[in-house]
Amino acid sequence: MSIEGVLREVIEEWFVFNLPRVIPRDISYLLPEGSALALVGPRRAGKTYFMYWIAQDLMSKGWPRSSIIYINFEDVRLSVLKPTDFSMFLKVINEEAREYNGKILLMLDEVQNLPEWGRWVRTLLDKGRYFVILSGSSSRVRASDVATELRGRYIDRLVLPFSFREFLRVRGFEQGFLEVPERHGKLLNHLRDYVLNGSLPEVVLRPEMASDLVRTYRQTIIYRDIIERYRIRDAAFFETFLEIVENSFGGYVSVTKLSNYFKSLGISKSKKTLSNYLKYLEESYYVVLIRRFGFSSREVIQQPRKVYPIDTAYFRRKSIEPMMESVVAVELMRRGLSYNYLRINDYEVDFVINQEPREYIQVTYASAMDEIDRREFKALIRANEVLGRGVARVISWDLEDEIEIEGIKVKVTPLWRWLLMG
Repeated sequence: MSIEGVLREVIEEWFVFNLPRVIPRDISYLLPEGSALALVGPRRAGKTYFMYWIAQDLMSKGWPRSSIIYINFEDVRLSVLKPTDFSMFLKVINEEAREYNGKILLMLDEVQNLPEWGRWVRTLLDKGRYFVILSGSSSRVRASDVATELRGRYIDRLVLPFSFREFLRVRGFEQGFLEVPERHGKLLNHLRDYVLNGSLPEVVLRPEMASDLVRTYRQTIIYRDIIERYRIRDAAFFETFLEIVENSFGGYVSVTKLSNYFKSLGISKSKKTLSNYLKYLEESYYVVLIRRFGFSSREVIQQPRKVYPIDTAYFRRKSIEPMMESVVAVELMRRGLSYNYLRINDYEVDFVINQEPREYIQVTYASAMDEIDRREFKALIRANEVLGRGVARVISWDLEDEIEIEGIKVKVTPLWRWLLMG
């Protein structure tokens, strides 16, 4: 069959494809004129299913199915497509599809498999007749890759594992009447599951396969998104490095200390190499790195960074308080906020949110007010003294209160309530 026949076959298969049941995501989208919508984020966070949801949402608003075309370039039949096939591509699209208000929506999945995909998308946008939504492997279609390929002609949406609100929706748990003891207990049961087992969509939907799925995801990220992508020659050393980082989840990583540690073992790796390895883990959406707060980049650059996984399913050791911190870190990322940790002498604030007014957050698993370490409150007071007055908050497991210490009001907010506030 000719490539034209193959493309036609793929499109017609889409038109008769029964869209699967899709969990609505709390992610906004729009179809901008002259720009593409790029979906970025970690592997297996639901980017393809978000495309399906967009298709369903548009059809519910009057778009005919024939005006929406989804193409997955992972399809082996499309592996021979090349830039010289672009005219044929346009011909087949316009023969198979029908315009809606003068537009056709093209959803291009695994777009990194299309040679010179950035030029394809820019040329489509130049035509003025197409809305384009694209997504791809986190190893090849990161936010920085989209910026390079599309040269500013895009908006992006970060697709992360389920939020707690989405998680409850999957579980079929209604959020009303949460003060009723039985319902409150059930809510906390769901929260514990969310914190300890993570919220990767397929893991949530298929809990009986959780350990196998998480292991497979991790291996794919490490080998395809990092070792293969960045052509790391010493894969064995990288795995050793990664194990140290994973054992540090909820704590700190310091390039200087890592370098000294490997030197003590007789292994010579430059600080630049180790720093690059951390950057690769962050760019591949496997870890979240939090920089120390400082008033200048020079003040911050050499400081240790706190490290969390993009999903708590990747924690090697289950420990609920650092896993709570991890959930908060990813939720702040989901909300698009800029944040750091703060260290003042012997005091530390888990999160400083850089907005006006600033917000200072401590995370604790304490189950009673008298169990909260006084140092948690003292750190919040010191942050207000050093950085200026802001919102001081302790995120607890299930405590809710407001207290005043040394003239500073501190809000104590349950984790579940804080997660549902966003």
